Amino acid sequence: MRRTAYLVGGVALVTVVAGIAVAASASAGTTTYEAEAPVNRLDGGAHAVDCRRCSGGSRVTGLGPQGTLTFTGVIAERAGRARLAVTYTSPQARTAEISVNGGIGTAVRFPAGRGSSRPATARITVTLRAGDNTVSFGNPAGAAPDIDKIVLSTDGTPPAPVPSATPTLAPTLPPTVPPALPTSVPASPPSGGPTAPTASPTGPPSSPTVPGPTTPPAPTTPPAVPTTPPATPTTRPAPPTTTAPPTTPPSGNAAAEAEVVRLVNVERAKVGCAAVRSDDRLQAAARGHSADMAARDYFSHTTPEGVDFATRITDAGYPWRGAGENIAKGYRTPADVMTGWMNSAGHKANILNCGFQDLGVGVAADATGTLLWTQDFGTPR
Repeated sequence: MRRTAYLVGGVALVTVVAGIAVAASASAGTTTYEAEAPVNRLDGGAHAVDCRRCSGGSRVTGLGPQGTLTFTGVIAERAGRARLAVTYTSPQARTAEISVNGGIGTAVRFPAGRGSSRPATARITVTLRAGDNTVSFGNPAGAAPDIDKIVLSTDGTPPAPVPSATPTLAPTLPPTVPPALPTSVPASPPSGGPTAPTASPTGPPSSPTVPGPTTPPAPTTPPAVPTTPPATPTTRPAPPTTTAPPTTPPSGNAAAEAEVVRLVNVERAKVGCAAVRSDDRLQAAARGHSADMAARDYFSHTTPEGVDFATRITDAGYPWRGAGENIAKGYRTPADVMTGWMNSAGHKANILNCGFQDLGVGVAADATGTLLWTQDFGTPR
């Protein structure tokens, strides 16, 4: 991991290029925002609790798939990058997605602290607009750390290169790295056995057939393009859990994810497939996987612990008889990532599989602002 030292006002400032600043300038010009302040928004079970060692004597807990904390009235004198010190408590390493002004959330890994009542601090860099800003904390993949306060540095020049916490969907510049080859995986239902993959003669992205949710797939180089899609169910499945139409237009992650679902249905209509429905459970699995890949810097259908996508969607509560997953990295817009998937036989096969009825989409930014995308398709039992 490369480290770069900068001199700011006579005080050395060291950053880790992966996105967490490990030392900061001792200069003045900072503003503190308490998590429990009445002006902040606490949604979905997030609430303040007493914390003797915390600033102000309280911290906000309950952050996760439903619970979010939004700091309001975060003032920046000018638009651009700013240093943000996040004081938190967590007895174990946890991830939080940090969204600025409703933008796509950046997944940040917070190291384990010294307990639930002894605060630790992580320093990140965010991109703010001049004037009022909002900064939200949550985690679609599980519990986020409890938040005590944030401290915004309002003077000096932030170090560079640094990640932005508000990557945009607008393609103003090409990705800083070429988009990684997206991969797709169709799965057999839980009762099915593994099928040995074979190498693709043309070398498209991988799409091996994998066993059910109790056994992770074996890695292959390269995996095979599927020849047989999951079977269309012969009996009518139970109605899936669907996402209710929002009362206001979505923003950030939700807007990008909804656009991917729309584009999938445009492609399916061209070949006569019924539209897939957005499913809350599949969306939770997809969002969680994108956030986990972004926070822990890997790109795979299988987590570093060996958990495959079939297990992830099962754990999210989706009872399935057929399922598939597409992932991609480095594409800046829903249209770009859909073009990448549609230009690959394995991914296109998942998107145009008329047997699939439900879809969940997740997107998250890593510490460099690179977007990671996940599509989880399913046919319910």
